[in-house]
Amino acid sequence: MKILVFIILSLLFFFAPVLGQQAAHSNITSDLSQPLVLLDSYFNNETRKDPTGQVQRWHYKWEEQDDSGFSLWGEQFKRAGFRLSSLYDRSTRDNLKHASVYIIVDPDTEKETEHPNYVEEQDIRDIESWVKSGGILLMMGNDTGNAELDHFNNLAARFGAQFNHDKQGVVRADDFDMGAIQIPAGNKIFKSARKVFIKEFSSLKTARQVDVVLRNKDGYAVVAAVQAGKGIVLLIGDPWLYNEYLGHGRLPKDFQNDRAGQDLVNWLKEHLSGRRLSASKF
Repeated sequence: MKILVFIILSLLFFFAPVLGQQAAHSNITSDLSQPLVLLDSYFNNETRKDPTGQVQRWHYKWEEQDDSGFSLWGEQFKRAGFRLSSLYDRSTRDNLKHASVYIIVDPDTEKETEHPNYVEEQDIRDIESWVKSGGILLMMGNDTGNAELDHFNNLAARFGAQFNHDKQGVVRADDFDMGAIQIPAGNKIFKSARKVFIKEFSSLKTARQVDVVLRNKDGYAVVAAVQAGKGIVLLIGDPWLYNEYLGHGRLPKDFQNDRAGQDLVNWLKEHLSGRRLSASKF
């Protein structure tokens, strides 16, 4: 009996950090009338040990306040009236049914996770069905070698796009202007940001029905959007809006990544408020 109790307590101690994050994260905001932004934590499921040796999820998480987290972008969503949650399982129709926005970012490679969860055919069917019924899907990739793009591209292909296996926007040291992108006035998504920083991204290959929203100075597509049924898919070649370059701790003051993050949030809110955006208006 004592041995059984010891085993149970040991298992609880080992898994408590991960389970605790999941439970707390499902209640970031409590108003169920607010539109839900669901962040994938299944295809991107990296873990590490904190200084105390406890296992924690990390890399583009709502609750993560380090440079690699999405906590600042999450605050922008909350200020705009969204509620946040994370999905720790497959993107089934049942798991997506309450979400207005679903974000998949930087799916795991084998070097990042011992047993990565790939985007499989059933996931693609369920996600495509959800989008065409009115959902908004954000697919955020990464440069080659830093994200699993083969399976991810099977999903992107359903909407006429591909993440190229490349690395554009390479920046040397702190020469931030190498990663600068100028946004002309009149952009339908990024309405206030005029200069943003995006480095080392996967460029996008797009079919005719897909609108390129942003290109870098060399002409490579980094943000694109397409309407699919009643929904929309937005593709970004990098995780981009993580804390390191959203809080401007490192960027010169003339960069406006914080505005770009808020512009994107506001655009999502406008769409969900009933201002239907046709593909020609991206």
